[in-house]
Amino acid sequence: MGVSPLVTHHYVARRLPPNSPPLPIDGDLNKPQWREVPWSTDFDDIRGDDAPDGSRPSAACRTRMKMRWDDEYLYVAALLESDREVVASLTTRNAPIYQHDSDFEVFIDAASSCHWYKELEVNAINTVWNLMLSRPYMDGGEEYSGRVATPDQPRFYEVFAQRSATRVLSGQLGDPRGASWAVEIALAHSDTLVRLPGVARPAPGALWRVNFSRVEEKGTINWVWAPQRVWEPTKERYEGKVNMHLPDAWGLVQFAPAEGALALADPTSMARQAAMSVYYAQAAYFEEHGEYAGRLDELRVDRALVDTFKVHIQRDSPTQQCFSAIISPKCGEGKSIRISHHRLVEEIDPPPSSSGEGELSS
Repeated sequence: MGVSPLVTHHYVARRLPPNSPPLPIDGDLNKPQWREVPWSTDFDDIRGDDAPDGSRPSAACRTRMKMRWDDEYLYVAALLESDREVVASLTTRNAPIYQHDSDFEVFIDAASSCHWYKELEVNAINTVWNLMLSRPYMDGGEEYSGRVATPDQPRFYEVFAQRSATRVLSGQLGDPRGASWAVEIALAHSDTLVRLPGVARPAPGALWRVNFSRVEEKGTINWVWAPQRVWEPTKERYEGKVNMHLPDAWGLVQFAPAEGALALADPTSMARQAAMSVYYAQAAYFEEHGEYAGRLDELRVDRALVDTFKVHIQRDSPTQQCFSAIISPKCGEGKSIRISHHRLVEEIDPPPSSSGEGELSS
């Protein structure tokens, strides 16, 4: 099975050749290791096709990225072209760069769980901000970083093996006529997998949720690799959102060997999309009723998708302030997906057949 047609962005990252040294990080994207792999699709407005007129990037403001990997690192290269001023003023590590400067951002959810994902922001003079989110902000998530905590406090998070470099390719920073710049990053698996004890280092065939963002004008412009389109139950359609902290809307990177074909495959992709439809419908139901629904027919889900699965909803009686839902293949074979009220996505074995609360098998 491939991936859900709703996951519109995926990139196959080629491994560096066996026994090759780590990629030197100096901002030079003309190295042979980069020339031999393709660019991503061009970045678009964060809302995708729902973007207002005039908000999508012009040809002069093109953004693209590439990825490679080895046993220790996921490597990212990005090229940011611009006919507008590139602002690069911050020099303090772990400052909120997007609020002040032009930046490039990397988001990684190695567990595809929407919890304990990592974010990196970097400006054109290689000032970085690294943070970890316990879960998305709208689900009560908290930032873990050197900005909000010291090493002796529970919410401290820092990277210890990451390397990055930037390089101005044309024009000058701070010039209203614009500039183009490159960023090259080595994201250490040892940093990415913090708080994820059940996730192994990548191997050929592994899939991670990832996204990339370019921010301009102090956060008023967001151009991204994978537009943030999610189910909007009040309109009963998928809609672009100005919110990078929707990990379920990110794209996929598949880790591939140095040579040879590898088909992009995620046997749980459709079930994950169905689970997120239930999640967003439950969030809307809770906002209207002050409790979660106990039955699927009370929810405005993507019916064409969700009805292809068995769905079992469980609430915490008697308060109904929490819920979980299990999305299972009707054939009874393959993994199920469990989604919780705080957006925790888990891959589990299918539950035994039952007629418990909220189960619809039609």
